[in-house]
Amino acid sequence: MSVSSASQPRVGKLRPTQVISQQGPGSIVDLPELSVIIAGLDEWQVRGTDRIVEPRLEAFLRVTRLFRPPYSGPGTRGGVPAYVFPEWLVCPFYKCRMLAHKDNFDWVHYSGEFRCPRRARHGGNTMVIAFPARLMVACPKGHLDDFPWDSWVHDKGGRLCDGFLRLVDEGRSGSINDLVVSCRRCSVRRRMGGVFDQGVLEDCSGRRPWLGPSNREIGCEERSRVLLRGASNSYFSIVASALSIPPYSEAIQTAIAQFSERLEMLDTVDDIVRASSLGRLDNLLSKYRPDELLAATKDKANEIEHLRPDEYQAFLNPPGLDQSPREFEVRHVDVPPNVGGKITTVGAATRLREVRALWGFTRIESGFDIGELVDVAELDINVAPIGLSKATWLPAVELRGEGIFLSLNQQAVHDWEGKPRITRRAEELSIKFREYQADRSDSNTQPQSSPRMHYVLLHSLAHSLIRRLCLNSGYSSSALRERLYSTSGDQLMAGLLIYTASSDSEGSLGGLVDQAQPERFGPVLHDSLQDARLCAQDPLCGADEIGGAAGLNGAACHACLLLPETSCEAGNRFLDRATLVETIGQFGRQFFDEL
Repeated sequence: MSVSSASQPRVGKLRPTQVISQQGPGSIVDLPELSVIIAGLDEWQVRGTDRIVEPRLEAFLRVTRLFRPPYSGPGTRGGVPAYVFPEWLVCPFYKCRMLAHKDNFDWVHYSGEFRCPRRARHGGNTMVIAFPARLMVACPKGHLDDFPWDSWVHDKGGRLCDGFLRLVDEGRSGSINDLVVSCRRCSVRRRMGGVFDQGVLEDCSGRRPWLGPSNREIGCEERSRVLLRGASNSYFSIVASALSIPPYSEAIQTAIAQFSERLEMLDTVDDIVRASSLGRLDNLLSKYRPDELLAATKDKANEIEHLRPDEYQAFLNPPGLDQSPREFEVRHVDVPPNVGGKITTVGAATRLREVRALWGFTRIESGFDIGELVDVAELDINVAPIGLSKATWLPAVELRGEGIFLSLNQQAVHDWEGKPRITRRAEELSIKFREYQADRSDSNTQPQSSPRMHYVLLHSLAHSLIRRLCLNSGYSSSALRERLYSTSGDQLMAGLLIYTASSDSEGSLGGLVDQAQPERFGPVLHDSLQDARLCAQDPLCGADEIGGAAGLNGAACHACLLLPETSCEAGNRFLDRATLVETIGQFGRQFFDEL
């Protein structure tokens, strides 16, 4: 990663998966002696050899290409560009404590740090390293700016002046009120107490520093909110992901990935033969016929609004294992005999390829992993852009791993949803969900319908299984993820995938897929349901009210169902273990009988 300046030095390192999930454009990266904001896609320099081919995801996101985040190799320049932010710095030397814009400090190129130039205040010629100020301001539309230090300290002084500011920590209690800002010229001073109160600042400035130091969006009517520099609500990435399924999981698709841009310019078999003779396609013709290469190149997905239905059908009807190597290998195994007909399919996914792409981000309010594009259109979510212009490409990573797939008996699910207790619960959840949306959306927004109760059932089952599989497979709970297949429109689905996917070896150790065998999965399912019956927080957790995360959970808490953020695709919402088994305080809502 490099700071965007005349010299562009390297100032830190990020893993590709961090860029997609946590540190994408618009995010703050805290380094040991510097703080930077990742620049927008317009500043990125991507290479054709770093392209990731996943036609379904490209069609879903309406982009033409996906690329790995740029990196700098030995002896080369590159990496993910960034700007210095916050731009206000403070000298930590107790006799100085100068608080000023970065232009008032000396930039040291070789060490990648700012130093305070006021040697006389440092007891000699010592150059003290300056650190970024700890406060910044943001709004729900994604805008971000430095905290208005000048206007804050001079609020009681009547007008601004151009004197240097000092930021002193009096250290009495460790609270924000211990920080005092003062102006050396006009001698006004003000404590920072109350800075986090609602409405303490003026309207948002509309600044977007990740798109350029002077970039602003005019007309933002939101109120700015003060955030700590490392606050968790300063950046929530919105990620879309897709599994590679036939025909895009074939080995030939992987082979042509790095040549895809060259092949797309070729229209005939003769063009491919000619390009190969010139050495532009390496040895592809030694593995595949020219007509096969042409067909694989032209095999593009049309516009896609739903990713999950095709994946669900691929799990139900997987390709034969005797065919050529592929990125999607699933074999059905026997269903445990003691499930009472509630589970129809168990699949051992021995090989999976997942592509995750960064689509945007939010601040203040958390985003979500995109399941369907219609979700973004229907919810009034302030998605901030990651580039100046409409993106034609997006940063992405490809991960490989393994997993366990389950499908429930759709007739049994239909009958269960028709029970009076379940329909009443669905109405209660719908009311709570409308209240939840009203708190986050404008009054003119068309509310989205609440997920059906079988989504809560699938989600709760996935969490319960993940918690038990962690004990049996050797993976940590943060390494396992869920992927839910719930009925959407005319597409009838009732399945789930529990998988692990990683860019390193952890994604293919085999410990998870081995648990799909009937002699192992049967006890895992039985134990997970037994675990769901009681919770250490009962009877409070098992009470009848809908509450929990955002007020959208039933019987669910950190002691029984909740998982790390990396594992859950719904932010630990829409969970209720009473949909699985009988719990304290809730009866007659369970899907599974005695096992």
